Amino acid sequence: MHLHLRADSIHLSKSHAKALDDEFFLSHPASYFASRISSLLAAQHSAAAPTPADEPEFFAALGLTKTDSLLAFAERDRRLQIAVEALSLRHQAAEALLRFMYAVTAAKPKEGDAPSTWLLVADSPNALIDVVQTTMAAVNSDEELFLRCLFAPGTRVDENAAAAAETAVAWVNHASSLLTGDELSVNAAHNKVKHGLAVSARGDVRIEFITTPPDDVGRIPLSAFGEGKSVPIFDRPMLTYLSRPHVKPKQGVEAISLRVDVPIVLAEAWMIANVYAAMFHARAKRHFGEDLPGGVAPYPTIVIGRLPEHVIGGRPLGYREAVTLPPDGTTAPRRSGLFFHGSFIPMDVDYESKVSGVVIEG
Repeated sequence: MHLHLRADSIHLSKSHAKALDDEFFLSHPASYFASRISSLLAAQHSAAAPTPADEPEFFAALGLTKTDSLLAFAERDRRLQIAVEALSLRHQAAEALLRFMYAVTAAKPKEGDAPSTWLLVADSPNALIDVVQTTMAAVNSDEELFLRCLFAPGTRVDENAAAAAETAVAWVNHASSLLTGDELSVNAAHNKVKHGLAVSARGDVRIEFITTPPDDVGRIPLSAFGEGKSVPIFDRPMLTYLSRPHVKPKQGVEAISLRVDVPIVLAEAWMIANVYAAMFHARAKRHFGEDLPGGVAPYPTIVIGRLPEHVIGGRPLGYREAVTLPPDGTTAPRRSGLFFHGSFIPMDVDYESKVSGVVIEG
């Protein structure tokens, strides 16, 4: 094992804790997320499947003679796969940030253990709500704690640094909302993907508000669509999942459809990972002191003033609809409706009055 450690106690010794963190802080979180984001952005423009000539070891390991359709997929399948992975990557960035913040702001070593940031992250609570609430309580109790997390020792907190900190706070809050918010239950979407792929991913559904109804024979002119005439709601890959929200009084099953705008979701992931990388370097500096090893990732360029609402804009985020009534039989289900960043528009779809139409030139 590369750490060259041997268990010698039921407790983590100071020497072992130092060795663990010496290794941990040689990680490069910014590069990791940059690589994954780059891969997904590039994959959007390629639907080519590898051949035995491209990946001989993979095909040789399978030992099959017929290989022409082993990895066959359509361009639509690639788009859906990228959408699912973009959501998962954004969630991973948010969880990495909050679990790291928990470790450096609120966590305490187990009795008898020397403190190790790596172990504190690994031992953080399973429930994300506990991680987020404990971390936020610690940060809110000490107005300088967040600055110490974000900046390396000796940093002069001038006007630019203060603006960078305000931007970072906004992205920490956004990450917290993604992990614990119960309105769209985005964390549930990640869990449904992670545990058995219990989701429906569609790339062939378009939902758009129009003001020009179909004529008597069901025709809708193409001129009824466009800016100022119609409002696209779902015009990107759509991920639908079932959730039982953690609210009181208890609700029944809800179906939630997320609109996945891949470049925007990946931009959110990058902004969150940028804050994480800054905190990671600042903690590494505190661990190693002035004599930083060459393998420590540099402090990233911190973004100033680019807030979640700027990245996300006025795009629809998703739609929520009740599938079953609350279990007590008396509580009303939560309103169906459409979510935007920071707002909710109640909306009841009248399925009984649906009509069919055909879009025609004109």
